[in-house]
Amino acid sequence: MPRLVLFDIDGTVLTFRGPAPGPGRMALDRAMYELYGLDRATEHLRVAGGTDLALARTLLGRAGVAPDDAAIESLLDSYLEHLRAVLETRQYHPIGDVQGAVAKLRRHGVMVGLATGNVRRGAELKLASAGLSSTFHLDHGGFGSDKELRADIVRQAMVRCAMPQGASIVVVGDTEHDVRAGRAVGARVVGVATNERARAELLAAGADAIVDTCGDALLREVLA
Repeated sequence: MPRLVLFDIDGTVLTFRGPAPGPGRMALDRAMYELYGLDRATEHLRVAGGTDLALARTLLGRAGVAPDDAAIESLLDSYLEHLRAVLETRQYHPIGDVQGAVAKLRRHGVMVGLATGNVRRGAELKLASAGLSSTFHLDHGGFGSDKELRADIVRQAMVRCAMPQGASIVVVGDTEHDVRAGRAVGARVVGVATNERARAELLAAGADAIVDTCGDALLREVLA
């Protein structure tokens, strides 16, 4: 049976190992300060599992700005510029042997794509920072620039990957939002948990399997 595996990005295939805040949150904070003079705009805001469109709406609300298309576009454009600059000194790193795992999946005839809350350019910058630009094909993915809801992002990824009729789908992610998005399309969900908090969340959300990193254990669960 044909199989499609869709990977989330943040916390699933890459992570930041330095002190908080991470590059994404830092770039958002800098963008909000640049545009609206709002300091530490993302304070107490959960970024993990969110989508860039939804995060932009929330942040604009904190600044008292109507979240229309123009304001969202302006904020995300500023965020991307700051993200590019931040990543020059604060790099992401792969979570396990991502390149090897994806290569092995493809050798098994599995189609690999992305389903991420990042806008496409943000995904491109983050993957490049972690040395994963050649591992994933951006044309085979759904992004936070396509849709605001994660389930709709997964559906967009399925369309771009031209998933064959009757193919099985596996969503790989690190939060409850990935689990719910996978369930919405009838997918098997494999969670990647790099800490106990993430493991507990994935377990409570009903992930079909949970692994510590991208490697052989992930391959076994994806191919099960």
